[in-house]
Amino acid sequence: MDSVEKKIERMVRAGGEGKVWFPSDFFECGSDKAVSKALQRLVADDFLMRMERGLYCYPTVDRKWGMGKLPASSDEVLKAYADRDGFRIGPCPGEAQNALGLSEQVVMNPVFTTDGPSRRIPYHKGARPIVLYHVSPRIFNYRSRVVMLAVIALNDIGKEDLWEFDLEGMERIFRGIPYEEIREDLRNTPSWIRNLILGFYDTPRRQS
Repeated sequence: MDSVEKKIERMVRAGGEGKVWFPSDFFECGSDKAVSKALQRLVADDFLMRMERGLYCYPTVDRKWGMGKLPASSDEVLKAYADRDGFRIGPCPGEAQNALGLSEQVVMNPVFTTDGPSRRIPYHKGARPIVLYHVSPRIFNYRSRVVMLAVIALNDIGKEDLWEFDLEGMERIFRGIPYEEIREDLRNTPSWIRNLILGFYDTPRRQS
């Protein structure tokens, strides 16, 4: 019969390099105590990498530049938490504004919107924690990603400060999307955002 350690090792290898693991992922391999001890041994043997308390990864081996074993990325960590805790993830307001041409600022830190609770997720020593900001779950129900981006970006800016922004880039993006593709989504957007988007089209007011 395989040991707890061997069972975990087999699962991890099957998951592939870069995958993030929680101790609870190995509940079928043994008791909590046995899993904890097995994980400690696998870390000591340099098979697993302990990123934070209760957070492990099967490191990616850099075979191109010879940088050795690399920890999982913030994207992989965030995906693992989202899958485990059942929340959805979207871009932060700054990223949404950049995507729509409302800002030239590029977001460098791992910041996201979520329908789960606001939280900070430390995931590796020396790395900036992942920051999640709670927004209305309705935002994640839009079929069109562009409409979702618009709602996130414009809600952050606010109706009163919209005059400070050049909307030409955003208008070009929406004009490249057939009106019928976003019509249903517009029913569920804040009225001032809906009216702004309708203004980008020549005929939708006569169609409705």
